Amino acid sequence: MKKRKSIPNDIAAEVLYMADRTCCVCQELGKYVQIHHIDENPENNSLDNLVPLCLHCHNQTQIKGGFGRHLGATLVRKYRDEWLQIVKRRRDKAVEIALEYKISKERGSKVYKSASCSRKLEPSLSYINSLPEFKRELTALAKPEWDSGVTARMVEANYAYKDALVAVLIFLSNSYSPDQFGGQTAEEFFSDVITTRYRWHRAVAEPQGGGTGGTIMNVLCTGAVLEDVIKMVEDMVMALVQYDDSFDWKGWPEAWRNA
Repeated sequence: MKKRKSIPNDIAAEVLYMADRTCCVCQELGKYVQIHHIDENPENNSLDNLVPLCLHCHNQTQIKGGFGRHLGATLVRKYRDEWLQIVKRRRDKAVEIALEYKISKERGSKVYKSASCSRKLEPSLSYINSLPEFKRELTALAKPEWDSGVTARMVEANYAYKDALVAVLIFLSNSYSPDQFGGQTAEEFFSDVITTRYRWHRAVAEPQGGGTGGTIMNVLCTGAVLEDVIKMVEDMVMALVQYDDSFDWKGWPEAWRNA
């Protein structure tokens, strides 16, 4: 029997981040996950040999009672590779949408300077003022999917909307001290925070236990997390503008919430 070696923190963090801290088999955000060794060698902590699985799916990789496992190494690897591609495409698309919009609004606009240091900070006030418009555009893109009544389409729309707003949070975070996020990158920090929101909403929505709420839980939880991220953007904006008299302290929050 091979001795289990602890997975180095940096490798574990990378495994979880690439998979959006989500089980690569069932792909349901908010479930607690364990890092599984695909080849079942607990000493092999190479990045390619590790995959996050929820407790149920992890159990399916085991052989019990003389019956064959439901999830062998080859199948787990296929699920893992497919899910990582999905996560990367979502993130790349979200950043592309948010960045194109940001660039269009930043042209010719002033850049903030911190009162406590001389380095240039993002974002500009014109970009901040444009965010309600960006939110309206995201809502317009998502609405046909929400109205479809198809669970998978509704969930995917919530993911896409959320990812675009996370890209906004990352842009806004450029105005913060590099040490503000506890040694993590902004991407890692927001991934951690949002994962806890998925867990919270899934936990309270299923008082009888995980999986008892049916597939509608994915719609409800992703929608609730989307509302959380909307509030996170508002909170960061209000913190960044501080005492800028040119900012519409009353009008902007109303426009953001109603967009």
